Amino acid sequence: MALTAAPAAPRRKVIIDTDPGVDDTFAILLALRSPEIEVIGLTSLFGNVRTPTATKNALHLLERFGRSDIPVYEGHLTSIAGDAKERIADFVHGDDGFGNTGAPTVSTKPVFGTSAAEFIVQSANAFPGEVTVVALASATNVALALRLDRVAVTKNLHSVVHLGGAFFTNGNVNPAAEANVFGDPDAADELYGSGADVTVVGLDVTQRLRLSEEDLAAMREHPENISSAPCDNPFAPEHGSFLHAISEFYMAFHVRTTGFRGIFMHDPAAVVLAFAPELFATKRGRVRVATEGLCKGQTVLDTGDKVWSFPNAWEEGERPAIAVALDVDVVKVMALFRERFGIER
Repeated sequence: MALTAAPAAPRRKVIIDTDPGVDDTFAILLALRSPEIEVIGLTSLFGNVRTPTATKNALHLLERFGRSDIPVYEGHLTSIAGDAKERIADFVHGDDGFGNTGAPTVSTKPVFGTSAAEFIVQSANAFPGEVTVVALASATNVALALRLDRVAVTKNLHSVVHLGGAFFTNGNVNPAAEANVFGDPDAADELYGSGADVTVVGLDVTQRLRLSEEDLAAMREHPENISSAPCDNPFAPEHGSFLHAISEFYMAFHVRTTGFRGIFMHDPAAVVLAFAPELFATKRGRVRVATEGLCKGQTVLDTGDKVWSFPNAWEEGERPAIAVALDVDVVKVMALFRERFGIER
């Protein structure tokens, strides 16, 4: 009897909430080049740049990568507490978010009259159980979506993958805090306690995923090695040249601060987790975020390894557990990156 091939798994619908950003650029192209997922929209937020610049950069990247059909929705200008971003990461990503390679010209516009939070809610309700939000900036837009329609986020979204936190390692803003959580700690604490299906992937994992200076050079110099795997966006030689150019400033930051001649792949890690969670090891537990004081932005996981003698703030209101990524198959994830970015050395 002839065997019938099993039907292909349906592609996960993904919204990328982003603040481009050099590593956001890698993450967006990775998402477009990953046949496992379908990007249905980009939402913008402050972080590496301010929100209007993030919107413009998102539009530019979709134009550059041939996907202007994907809509962009502008996100919030401040934290949920109304605070302006304390510090823009121009010293990491350049004034333009693209390593000071020049502010891009953009011919397309974001969707008028619908906010990022509204788009998240609309998508969750239109496709119940099918949409994952990959949040590459602060949790502001997702927290605002929660306030608009709690059921949409906690029940109708398939999941939220948030790039954020430093649990058993130092932060990257200061010893206590990672940048995305530090940018809006109230939003992160609200999201992590909401009951939504949340996985947080932070510096414990992402700092182990690194493209070296040689990787970046190979991406520019050897376009013949680009994978021909089927996807929405073939990798063109000019994409490699662009990624190399914007990475030079970003690499210089890593050299100054860590001594590593290359770049950390923070944002792309969150994209991979959205479609290949088996490559990560997670621990479930309640998470709280310090929202003020010296340790503002610090993320603390109750690992569940001890029974507490007295009530504490992690248990208030039966706060639910979320998943925190604490380990990763570095070899397999880096092999995936190199395949989809045309890197062969």
